[in-house]
Formats: sequence, structure tokens, C-alpha cells
Amino acid sequence: MTDGPWDTYDRDRLQAGWSYPVGRTVVEAALRVAGVHLLSLDFTMQGGSATDPILLRATRYRDMGNTSYYRTRGTPELSRCVLALHAVPSGVRAEAHAALTTGGGLDRAFAWLAATESADPTWLYKSHSWTARLLNGTLHEAAEATD
Repeated sequence: MTDGPWDTYDRDRLQAGWSYPVGRTVVEAALRVAGVHLLSLDFTMQGGSATDPILLRATRYRDMGNTSYYRTRGTPELSRCVLALHAVPSGVRAEAHAALTTGGGLDRAFAWLAATESADPTWLYKSHSWTARLLNGTLHEAAEATD
């Protein structure tokens, strides 16, 4: 457990020439504004190609039936939401930072995660992800079912 709006946190060591587009404090502030709590916040080196990098992937894992049946009464429900923030080549860091902050990428990702908590039960039967990628300097977003 951590004191942030996530249960676990991990940060990969950066390779030379790569950086994260935003830091943990920027992500934490946006999560708190959105009212989203994550199962895991991961800063990762695996972000697609150097020319069209993935900036972030928000995932809402599927419900596995009535799992509360197996928990002790009073055990809090864990979030099923995970955010992976990907490293980008240092040369596009400023563009990536702007796309996620002033361009609204983080806000839209967290709004999507918040909306998943009240989604229809049939939608929750599958895992879903929301991905933001920087393509030719422009932020592209896509949502999809992953199972």
C-alpha cells in the first residue's frame, strides 16, 4: 500500500535517450481531481516504437463474478484499474508532456477510468483498455476490449 491514489507503484529504470513525459506528482494530482484510485501505477520503458510512442495505457480489468463471496466481511473492494505511463524518446518529451497535460490526455484517460466504475455489468465482463499514442506529433486515443 502507498499513500498515493494507487495500491502499488513501480518505475522502470530509463535507458539512455528516454524520459517519462510527466512525473508522478502530475499523475497523482490529476488522479485526485478525477477521484480515481488505481490498483497499480507503473512507469514503464515498453512504449512502442521510437517514432510513434505509446504515452499511456489505462486498463480496467474484468470482473470475475462475485469475488466478494470469498472475502472476509468488511474487506474493501480493490480497484481493477491500472495505469501504465510509458517512457518516450527524450526528443519528443516536450510534445508528449503537452499532449498529456495541456492537451488533456491525462484528464481524458482518468475520465474514462472513472466512467468504467459505473459501466453496465455486461461491459464489465471483459477487460478494456484506453491507449494514448503520439503519432506524427498528434495525440491519438483508442479504447478497446482486451479479452
